[in-house]
Order: sequence, then structure tokens, then C-alpha cells
Amino acid sequence: MSSNVADATTAAATSGSGELLGHPKGLYICFATEMWERFSFYGMKYLLLLYLTKYHLFTDSAGYDVLGAYAGLVYALPLIGGLLADRYLGMRKAVLFGGALLCLGHLLMAVEGHQAISYAAGSVLSEAITLNNGTVIAAGTTLSENVIIQDVVALKVFFMALALITVGVGFLKPNISTIVGQLYPKNDSRRDAGFTIFYMGINVGSFIATLLCGWLGETYGWGYGFGLAGIGMILGLITFIWGQKYLDGLAEPSRPEVLKEKALGPINKEWAVYLGAILSLGAVWYLVQSEPAVHLAQNSLLIVAIVGLILFSMLYKDEKNKDILAIAIAGVTAALGLVWAFSGNDIWLGTMLLSLVGFIGYGFIRHYSEEFSRTVVLMVLITSTIVFWALFEQSAGSMTLYADRVLDRSIGDGEVRASMFGSLNAGFIMLLAIPFASLWVWLGKRGWEPSTPVKFGLGIIQAGLGFGALVLGATFPTEAGKVAMIWLVLAYLLHTSGELCLSPVGLSAVTKLSIGKVVSVSMGTWFLATALSETVATRIGKMAAVPQDGATDLASTLTTYTSLYEYLMWWGLGAGALMIIISPLLKKGMRGIR
Repeated sequence: MSSNVADATTAAATSGSGELLGHPKGLYICFATEMWERFSFYGMKYLLLLYLTKYHLFTDSAGYDVLGAYAGLVYALPLIGGLLADRYLGMRKAVLFGGALLCLGHLLMAVEGHQAISYAAGSVLSEAITLNNGTVIAAGTTLSENVIIQDVVALKVFFMALALITVGVGFLKPNISTIVGQLYPKNDSRRDAGFTIFYMGINVGSFIATLLCGWLGETYGWGYGFGLAGIGMILGLITFIWGQKYLDGLAEPSRPEVLKEKALGPINKEWAVYLGAILSLGAVWYLVQSEPAVHLAQNSLLIVAIVGLILFSMLYKDEKNKDILAIAIAGVTAALGLVWAFSGNDIWLGTMLLSLVGFIGYGFIRHYSEEFSRTVVLMVLITSTIVFWALFEQSAGSMTLYADRVLDRSIGDGEVRASMFGSLNAGFIMLLAIPFASLWVWLGKRGWEPSTPVKFGLGIIQAGLGFGALVLGATFPTEAGKVAMIWLVLAYLLHTSGELCLSPVGLSAVTKLSIGKVVSVSMGTWFLATALSETVATRIGKMAAVPQDGATDLASTLTTYTSLYEYLMWWGLGAGALMIIISPLLKKGMRGIR
């Protein structure tokens, strides 16, 4: 950025269109836009698996596949949306375009179609039926196996809705956050407070949406819940359009003249970006139905990102920049990692270790610089988050089905809907975020604040303890054989406290440990690891898949979930303990960075 542009930016942020309650007015526009966008996102997220399994009669495994592919793409595509905004569109136009796609996608979610019909094995058909693949079974036929007839057209619309939402989030999510940072001069002491206000908008939207949309969708019809989520997004887009004037030009393209250059015949570069995004909907429509392809891409890209960052740190101060051996090791380890992934082994730990062994071993012998050491620590921290988020993200998967199937949700004469429990995370964050931030400050003043790796370990341990609460709760069933709600509430409390130990601390660690020239790539790697954890989470959830034929009774279903949660409890406790054990080495490798 030239000095003139920088001065203009600072001046705009300083004077601009005025302030409200000590902050730029644009902050509140971003707050409201993000609140409504998160309202729409979470309003449908916790309904998604229930809708697929109860309305369209997907098997648990098939439902998990859709949830995993969708959630994984939602966290991965913002990397592309952010790059396109930085290079071409600017943040304002990216948010407007993403918001339009989101509105259309959420409204299409309200198209339910006909509810799926299940015919049990041994049934004699009273009329002819047409299977999903077009095969017709004549009336009078005795079925030899269970048959499910789904509304194929409605499902195609549903998957297109998911594609629109996914691409829309990719454009909106990274850029609305970046606008908040642009509203403040670089050294403005109000910046952290501004982001705290913005962060509260995310959680307010999540909390209200999960309660309202969940209750409406499960009580009156899925289309009502999804429709309300869509209305929320429309309000968010209207808010942003109305409030653009309060952004003081800080979200405009860095080089607006580039957008007018021709790209494809008469189509300029700006419209080429829009057209490319629209054309990409076909590929995304396919991917949300193809979880294995999404998972493989996540594994491969994460390996490339981690290997690339460590290689960059090894060569960062190498004047010749021709370390042949390092490059050879890079190629071999990356190739082995890809072979591992393509061979069908979807265990993320194997791919990560396989790719890191050569680098770390060689680097510490040959190239033990500060940049290399800090980058290795950062990659270990990023890899550990996959464990945490794979546990945490059971919330929209197995924990939602658990609430639906084995939890005693009655309150007096009423009942709490299963999807509504997802609001507990946002509710607890609003209650605990400030106390946790104050706790770190209080401990820091006394020299007691845990190091970043220890905080990560504590976060993962608490995720494990959350499942421990559900395991313990299963030993005290009600008279009806169900689990009391308090145990699920406790699980969400522990998961949220774990998140507050790990998530904000991790984002800060990325900015502090990364080499300055690749901070954005490092942050992208953080979110790519989060995306991978989404598919890992749903694959874990399949371990507690319940047969569709209803043959499993309540006791057996509870036993199935409890076995899974006991397994996850030990994984969380073990992985968290390991992080704490190796924390002295990681702290040393951070080279003075706290």
C-alpha cells in the first residue's frame, strides 16, 4: 500500500462518519450483519442432521456424510473467498455477493418436498411404487428388503441450497471480519474491544437462532425453521446494504481499475469472479454429496500447507535459497503423505506424522533457526486442534441425535427440542468469555498464566471431560431409561470452557509464531485444520450409527452412544495430557514468544 493510501485509510478511520458509544459506526453494521448471518447459519446447522434422518429417512451414516462434507467445505472455502476479495473484489463487494448467495440458499432450504416413505421387508404393495433410481415395483409384490422412497427432486434442490450457502459463506465470512479490523487505525487501543463486540454478535445470532429455528422447525415443520433462518439472512443483507456508507470506503478494492479490465471477451474481471463463483456451484453441489472427495482434498491440502510452511521456515534465511536436500525431503514426505491418503487410510494423524517426520528431524539437525523452531511449534498446535474440534463438533452430529433419542427432554408438560441444545455453546460463551479473558490477565500479573501449549492441553482435556459427563450420566438413567438433561448441559459447559482455552489463544498464536510474510497462509492452515476436523467428527459419529429399521431399543441405543463417548473421553484426556507433557519442549521452541 502506498503512503498516500495508508494516510487516507488512517484519516478515514480516524474521522469517518462518526462514532457511536466510542466505536466507529461501521462496527455496529458489521455486528448486525454477522449476527444475522450466524443466525441463518446456526439456525439450519442443528436442524440439518435431524431433517435428513427423520424427514428424508437418510441412514445415520448417510446423514453424517452430508453434514461432514457441508461443514468441511464451509470452513475451507473462506480461504478462496478471502483471496478473491484481497486481489480483486474488495471486502464490501465480496460481502454483498456472498450475502445474496446465502439468502437464495437459505430460502431454497425451505423447500421440503414430500416426506420419504419407508416400506418394511415382507410388506405386500397395494400399489406400484417407483424407486429413486427409476425402477418400478408392481402392485402385489412382496418386498424382500426395506425400501425407502424419497423425493429426489426436493433433494436436488436441497443440495443446491447447501452449495449456495457454502459458496456464500466463503465470500462473506472472512471479509466481514476483516472489515472490522480496517475500521481502526493500526495502533488503536479500541481494536480488541471492537472485536469483542463483534464476537458477541456471532454468539447472540447463534444463541437466538438455535432456539427459535430449532423449535419452529421441529414443532411446526422443517420448512418453517429453515425459512426463518433465511429471513434472518435477508435482514442481515439489508442491514449491510443500508449501512455501507458507515464503512468510510475502507472495504473497497485496493485496485479498482483492475476490476474493469477484460477477462473473458466482453466480461471484465469483476464479473468474471462472479461468473466463476456461480459456475463453481455445480462442483460444490457434487462435493456436498461426496464426503470422501472432500475428506481426501482436506488431507492433501493440509499436508501441502504444513510441509510448505516448514520448508519455507527452513529456507527463510538461506541466502542461496537452494537447499537441495530440504527440497528432496519435502517432495518425498509430501508424496508419501498423498499415497497414504489415496490408499484409503483416512486417519489424519498418520498423514500429519508422515509428512512432518522428515522435516522436523532434518531441520533440527541442519537448520535450527528461530523461524523454523516457531513454525514447527505452530504446526504441532494446529495439528492438535483437529483432535479438539473433532470432539467439539459432535454437537451438531452425534450429540444432537443423542438428545433426540436418549435424552429426557421433558419440562413439566412441555419438551425441549433436540436441536435447541446447540444454543448452549453460544450461551456459555457469552457468560464465560469475559471471565476467561480476565482470568488470563489476573494469572499473568502473578506469573501463573499457563503457556499456550498448556492452554491447548487443558482445552482438549475439557472436551474429553465433557463426554465423561455423558458417560457418567448414562449410569443414572430415569425411570423411562433415558438420561437427564443436566448431563448434556454439563457436557456443553465443559466443551465451551475448553473452546475458550484453545480457540482465541490459538488464533493469537498463529499471528505471533508465524513468519510475517506467511501469516495469512498460516491462518488459512489453521482454518483448513478446522475444516478437516468437521469430516473427522462425522466419521467418528458413524461409530454410533443406529439401524434405521427401529429394531434397536432404547437401552441398546444408549449403550451404543455411551461406548462412543467413553472412547472420545479417553481420546480427549490422552491427547490433552500429551500436549501438557510436551509443553516444556514446545514452550522452548517458541523462542520467547508467549
